[in-house]
Amino acid sequence: MAPGGSLPLHVSAKSHLFDIDVYRLGWYGGLGARRVAEARGLKGARRGTPPPRAGDGLVACDWPVSYSVAVGSDWVSGIYLARLTGKDDGRQAFVPFVVREGAGGTQGREDAPWDRAGLLFQSSVTTWQAYNNWGGKSLYDFNSSGGKRARRVSFDRPYGSGVGAWTGLGAGELLTVAHAPRPAGWEYPMLRWLERSGYHVGYATDLDVQRDPGLLQGRRGFLIVGHDEYWSRVMRDRIEAARDRGTNLGIFAANVGYWQIRLEAPSAGGESRIMFCAKDAALDSLYDTDADKDLTVRFRDLHPRRPEVALVGMMISGENVESDFVPLPEQRKHWAYDGTGIARGTTSSLPGLGGYEVDRSFADDSLYGRWSPKGLTVLARTPIAPPNGHRSVTETSVYTAPSGAIVFSTGTMQWSWGLDDWGAPRLRPKRSHPDVERITRNVLKAFFRGSG
Repeated sequence: MAPGGSLPLHVSAKSHLFDIDVYRLGWYGGLGARRVAEARGLKGARRGTPPPRAGDGLVACDWPVSYSVAVGSDWVSGIYLARLTGKDDGRQAFVPFVVREGAGGTQGREDAPWDRAGLLFQSSVTTWQAYNNWGGKSLYDFNSSGGKRARRVSFDRPYGSGVGAWTGLGAGELLTVAHAPRPAGWEYPMLRWLERSGYHVGYATDLDVQRDPGLLQGRRGFLIVGHDEYWSRVMRDRIEAARDRGTNLGIFAANVGYWQIRLEAPSAGGESRIMFCAKDAALDSLYDTDADKDLTVRFRDLHPRRPEVALVGMMISGENVESDFVPLPEQRKHWAYDGTGIARGTTSSLPGLGGYEVDRSFADDSLYGRWSPKGLTVLARTPIAPPNGHRSVTETSVYTAPSGAIVFSTGTMQWSWGLDDWGAPRLRPKRSHPDVERITRNVLKAFFRGSG
């Protein structure tokens, strides 16, 4: 949402009264957040859980507004959390939201002047929603009631927060996830490090990429962090177009842009609050029609194909993985490694950076090799043995598009764990390392100055 707007909260609470504290996330001297608003003694009420809709499994809540957060016109662009606390029982839940840049730009650092940020950090809320099983349904069989996934999921419902839910605390995948064995999230550590390091960053969600055709224009870098699996055609088109205009892509993530989705409005003329993904061409009404470019299957299975490798440089090679980052000796002098122990020959591997899902290049693949970007350089390669038994590798890569845009891909969701130790050791082991910081700084420096 934009500064100066109003955020309506639709709350179901057991407590007869509840409080709200709103925080902007950042570094803030190690505190990790700053409170920007509060409301006390709000009236709570229990709201019903609607059953999944027959046919497509949609769960959408039509709850009344409990309270509206007034977003100040001077609020800094960033990722925010509204923390709800029951007065009777002390139970808490979170509502995450993003404040975009104002009309004049952003205060992308904690105390930066108003101007348009060179770096744009995307929060991947479509993927959070795909895995969200609140009300019994997600886009996955494994955590859906009856073992049968929905084809439509709604943003008009909370994020699951209980035992067995994909994510914790009701904050999507921002803070925690339920992947075994490491329940720590990925976006928040990256955010903390960027702001601790003084980078000028604007914030948006992937839904903002969908809505605003000018959002990526003029950026020096577009940052994708952690888990960004679900894109619409419009999202893919706009990110590709940004690269082709010279915007650099920092993909500190894996399995990016894997499934194509469509966004739908609950009613004519309304906001797109529903996400549709059939995952089977035969179950999609656009199958075998002139509109099949929006078919909700894997991007690589569209006609014509749009494999992720054409943009990212890599595609998924394994899941349920935890592996090290092993730089290739022949790439030690690459600019990405300048100033690191890798370049000096004192660092041979960085432990635990690989996971939960990982990517590899497909330059030599008989099917997808022809889409591999020209000049792709593989910087690191580590053998993996996922639980499914299909041995492969995870890689980190970089290429320069014809526009001059640099596309850097870590090939792992856990890269941010090497930048900031939030959540360690309770949620995961400590993984921060000065070489991970230096590589990331080198990449962002190249975004502003060019690698040469």
